[in-house]
Amino acid sequence: MTSDGRPRRLDLDRSIDDEILLRTVPGAVDYLFEELRTFSGAEVRVVARRRDALQLSYRGTLRPLAAIRYFDTAAICLYPDPDRRVRESTERGVLAALTGDSPQIQFRVGDLGEARWDIRDQFEADPHWHNSAGNWDINVVDSPGGLVGEVGELYLTERFGALLRAPASTNPVIGAVMVRLAKIEDGQTVLDPFCGAGTLLVLAGEMAKPGLLIGGDVQSSWARAARTNVHSRGLDGSLLNVDAQRLPFPNGSIDRIIANMPFGKRVGTHKHNIQMYPAALREISRVMTPRGRAVLLTEDKRLFRETVQRTPLLRVIKEILLERGGAHPSAYVVVKRGNSRAVQR
Repeated sequence: MTSDGRPRRLDLDRSIDDEILLRTVPGAVDYLFEELRTFSGAEVRVVARRRDALQLSYRGTLRPLAAIRYFDTAAICLYPDPDRRVRESTERGVLAALTGDSPQIQFRVGDLGEARWDIRDQFEADPHWHNSAGNWDINVVDSPGGLVGEVGELYLTERFGALLRAPASTNPVIGAVMVRLAKIEDGQTVLDPFCGAGTLLVLAGEMAKPGLLIGGDVQSSWARAARTNVHSRGLDGSLLNVDAQRLPFPNGSIDRIIANMPFGKRVGTHKHNIQMYPAALREISRVMTPRGRAVLLTEDKRLFRETVQRTPLLRVIKEILLERGGAHPSAYVVVKRGNSRAVQR
């Protein structure tokens, strides 16, 4: 079933031959490209690359593509000739996997200005297409190359399910990049001391094979939301109402730490961060194992880098610049000084 209760129509096991545009987060394109480069189950060729998207020539079933976490939406490319591209996709592409024995395609047209209504009428002139703004299969929107048709059942939330969210919850694509950077090994204990609604813990549990997932948040309501999200996915998690500045864990007990730290904008303030970052990073240094690894996201970058430099035993070995919703945070990979193994990996 889709998230709105409709029977799922997209046949993920039908072989297709089509051009597909995958939209992602700026900063995540390299990880999406790498995932596709080692792809098995389909023949994939990158036709064009943008800072927030990859355009592919794709042959094979859609199931392995749908399992990738490094893109938000997948769309059929309607440019340069929408009528021809629709015809080709219906014969052997994504639309063939969508319609199956039923030729009816429900669509909506996004905000395209005054052109929206002409484009809507153009598609609705085809008897197989029906305008249905509230219950659609294809969302027709613009892109730098031209019109594309986003496939509703390939949206990230449709592929993996929606989660309860807290203010400034981590974008799931950014979260997937952070989990990859964390390099979680089987059975390792994973901590998020700023867990919010637990998005990063859910991703860690689903993308890797950790042992215990531990989440802590100073706001008890967010810790409860995290508990709901983690346990609803059948994951082994302990969610606590704790302050990241005073973690209740023994020295050297945590293998991996992933966290979306307060940016000092939507959550907290820069003034508060000046006091909180040093205390939180000291605690991260204390509880992390000698070969531990932390991946920490923040937009309060200067403060973060200066604080790491002043924190005993910690150092940054990698920074990935990301972008979402007008924010430009960086994900920092932090290890203990002297941990040469972390750099080699």
